[in-house]
Amino acid sequence: MIKIKDLTKKFGKTRVLDDINLTIKPKDRIALIGPNGAGKTTLIRIILGQYLFNGELLVFDKDPRGNRVEILDRIGYVPQLPPPIQMSIGELVKFSAGISKRSSVDAIYQKANELGLDIEKNIKKPFLKLSGGMKQKLLIALALARQPDILIMDEPAANLDPQGREAFFLQLLKSMEKTTMLLSSHRVDEIINLINRIIEIDYGKVVHDEQIAQSGFADKMLECRVILTNKHEAAIRMLNDWGFNNLNGEQDYEGRFIGAERLRFLTSISHFANHIKKLDISEQLNI
Repeated sequence: MIKIKDLTKKFGKTRVLDDINLTIKPKDRIALIGPNGAGKTTLIRIILGQYLFNGELLVFDKDPRGNRVEILDRIGYVPQLPPPIQMSIGELVKFSAGISKRSSVDAIYQKANELGLDIEKNIKKPFLKLSGGMKQKLLIALALARQPDILIMDEPAANLDPQGREAFFLQLLKSMEKTTMLLSSHRVDEIINLINRIIEIDYGKVVHDEQIAQSGFADKMLECRVILTNKHEAAIRMLNDWGFNNLNGEQDYEGRFIGAERLRFLTSISHFANHIKKLDISEQLNI
């Protein structure tokens, strides 16, 4: 899908990417990780044909700059920061559907609805006036509606509330078997259950490239029960943020989350380990 050989990128005298060599195969689901300034976003923009560079890069066996329109029609992309688009939601939906042979207004509406965004209700609102979460949901819907061969997302779950995250991961799980994914993130635990490969970049170099075993519970819905030893305000606030419900007015809480969020939940709850009397997680159903 993507072949990169001896790729180097400089901005002035600063070498942002240094001799990158990578091959991304069909059905790879890659976590592209590394600290701020490591070069992740620059690499993504080069793949999208936005920058000149030294070295070799082929996407679908073609030059991404010389064949940019054709290649971009097969790629779904969600940036880290929403662009300053002046159009209304309705205008943006029509524009996006019009420039892609693979997309349609109906498909965008459907994906947005599945993510919890009612386009019809907000159709006249300017994109710039939307909340961060609404912008993120709309951009994800625009990307997924074209059924891309490659899905590239920069900090994909940023700005999403717990319900939005669950809907987002459900969408990615539905696409896993037919879509190659490149998910850039500061933290691999955010997306660990969706991926089968980790590529780490630091100081413009690939410092780690590892295949990992596919998670066996990513596509499961998990039931969880937490009993606290006391009414710890921060722990209760964290459980409320995850959509948990209090049972019988005691320190007993029940909720559910998608398996792809299991590690993130356990990381969150671990901060309150001294205040937990009981923690049970069980599989509810296949999605």
